[in-house]
Parts: sequence; C-alpha cells; structure tokens
Amino acid sequence: MRPKLRAHQREGPPVQVSPFVQLLICAALGAAVPRAVASEFQPDGVQWAGSGFATLAAGKVLGGTHDPATDSGFQCPCMPTDYAHAGVYERGAWRLGPDSVLGLQATASLGQTGLSATGQVVSRGARDGRVNLEWLYATWDINSNWTLQAGRKRLPILAQSEVQDVGYAVPWVHLPPQVYGWEIVNYNGANLLYRGRLGDVSALVNVFGGSETIEDSPFWKMYDGRAARTDSRWSGLAGAELKLALAGAELRGVYITSKTQNRFVTGGDADYSTPARQHIWGLSASYDESNWVGRAEWIYINRRQDYGGDRASLVAVGRRFGPWLPMLSWSRYQQLTSTLPDEPAEGHEMTSVVLRRELAANSAIKLQLDRWQDRSAPGFAYPHGNRRLFSAAYVRVF
Repeated sequence: MRPKLRAHQREGPPVQVSPFVQLLICAALGAAVPRAVASEFQPDGVQWAGSGFATLAAGKVLGGTHDPATDSGFQCPCMPTDYAHAGVYERGAWRLGPDSVLGLQATASLGQTGLSATGQVVSRGARDGRVNLEWLYATWDINSNWTLQAGRKRLPILAQSEVQDVGYAVPWVHLPPQVYGWEIVNYNGANLLYRGRLGDVSALVNVFGGSETIEDSPFWKMYDGRAARTDSRWSGLAGAELKLALAGAELRGVYITSKTQNRFVTGGDADYSTPARQHIWGLSASYDESNWVGRAEWIYINRRQDYGGDRASLVAVGRRFGPWLPMLSWSRYQQLTSTLPDEPAEGHEMTSVVLRRELAANSAIKLQLDRWQDRSAPGFAYPHGNRRLFSAAYVRVF
C-alpha cells in the first residue's frame, strides 16, 4: 500500500552548496570528468569505453495545502518527485538536491568474443551525494540476434525505466511520480534478449528473472517518516518485455510477477512480513516524428494478496519548433483497496507544462511547472494535499 506523505511544520534552511552540488556543477560543465573515462583504449586486448550523464536541477514549491498533524519530518507543503530515492522538494528556499544526478558508466569488452562487463555508479542529491551501484552485469552477445546478461540491472517496469536517471534522455525535469513511483527499481538476476525485424518493424523480446532487497528503503521514508527504517524485498521475480518499433512509433508491453515483503524495523519488526504475490502489467506507446512528440503509459499492479492494487497512467504531447520543445502532460495514480474495502484509498493527479531547449548535441535546459491535486478518499490517513512546483534543469551526457 502507498500511504500518504506526512507534513512537517519547521521552516527550511537556506540553500547551501554542498560538495556534491559543487562536483555536479563541474561535471555538468564537462570540467570534472576524467578524459580517460570518456574515451576508449585497448590495453592487452581489452577494450574500455566510458560515458556519463549529469542533471543539475533546482526547484521551488510555490504553494499548496497540507495537514500539520501528519508529521513525517518533511517541511510541507512539499512535492515528491522521486519516490524510489525520497527526492522531495520542501517548502521555503530553492532546493538543488531532489532531482540532481551525476552518473558514470564503463564497459570492458574482451576482443571479438562477444563478452563484456558493464558498471554504472550514480550519485544523487536526494541521497546527499551518496554513490549507489546501479548496474553491474556481464554480457554475452551470442550472435547478432541473441544476448545473455547476468548481474545487477534496472528492472524494466516502465518505458523509461532504463534511462530515467539520464535527464537528457527524457523531456521532463522529473518523470511523473504518479507513474514512476515504486519501491523497487533494480534487480539482481539474468535476462535473455532477442532483437530482430519483422519486415519494417524492429522487435525486442526480453525475458528476465531475479530478486531485489533494499535495506532502509527511501521509498517508505516518504510515508513512515524521514527517520523511520523499512526494508523491502521482491523475490521470485520473473517477467517478459516486448517492444515493437516502426519509424518514429513504438509500442511496448511488459508483465512481471514476484513475491513482496516488508520489514518495519522502526516499528519493532524482526522478520519480514509473509510473502504476498503481485502481478504487474504495463503498456506504453510513443511517437517522435515530424516534430511531434507523444507519450502514453499505463500500469496496473495486482496486489490482492495484500491490500488490492495500484493503477497509474500518463499522457503527454509536445511539438518541436527548432531547438524548442513545449510539452503538456497529465498523470494519475489510484490505489485500489479491494481486499480492504473499509480503508480509504490514496489518489492524486498532476498536470505539467514543460519547455525544453537543445543547447548542443549532448546538452539541454528544461523548465517545468507542476500542479498536483489530491484525489484521496475522505479519511485517508496521510493526505498529500495540493501543491505547485516550479523546477529547472541543465542536463548533459558526455
């Protein structure tokens, strides 16, 4: 269940430029990245390649409503933009941390064998600059169509899951949290990829399985409190993904199943809860051709062994005018309490106006205005309230 974010009444501290933000500014400007990471070299038959990405973002809550009685350690009215990492814009001064990201990726390939290893580390302002290992996996290109991978990867729940940290790859300053807001985003396991063509249509089939455990989950701090600790586990995870692309259009479907467990350590839990089966269905469509950009996405999670389920969707449309891309998007989240009919359910939606301008082939600036409206049922324990946020970002890949 996704209970509501609780409020806090203290005034926020003034903006401080932390060492993380200083490093991020340097990386975003291309001055702090070791040139060896961004280049290729071939010692002893091993080919190395490196790349990176950076988002320097700032935002300010323009206003909203909240219930001071529901206190979770956040200074509200506040706007959550990254549930998985507790990225929250709090009231008061401009905030630099919630959406700011610095990532580095390296790949080592072993000659013509088709074998390689990839690693990616990400430092987030939402985590006070803490470095997380996001990817670490081995790849075997069996032939031109089939690829086997094993290790730690991003879980392909949603269309933008694989690139959601790469600000340059998406039009938003932050992806709509109504859809991109779940407790697990990575997994440890293996996957088998097939890439081919059906006439003019390119196809990708990805079958995967594994598990993930997160200790002191940032996601649950959004609900249980900033100082609370909850551990989350998805086990017995298995799924399949299908993508079909033609010219500028793409259609994608995904199915994932796993068992879910939580352990509320702050509440005295010594053991994880009884495993509950969940089933995830996702469907998305995108179009990017002739200056028009469109996105539509839908996800449904069946959690009837726990409380009911979750349903979320988004629609976005934009048009390019030279280097400019104005875009309008709408997203919605609904909690379904079919097995707990007496409990009020969570619900909210967000309308966003986005303006992006390309600066070069590898950098852009983005502005975004969000209007969040609470649609929770009367009596829900942790009301989000309504809120408005203005944010801006400079994004770059290198």
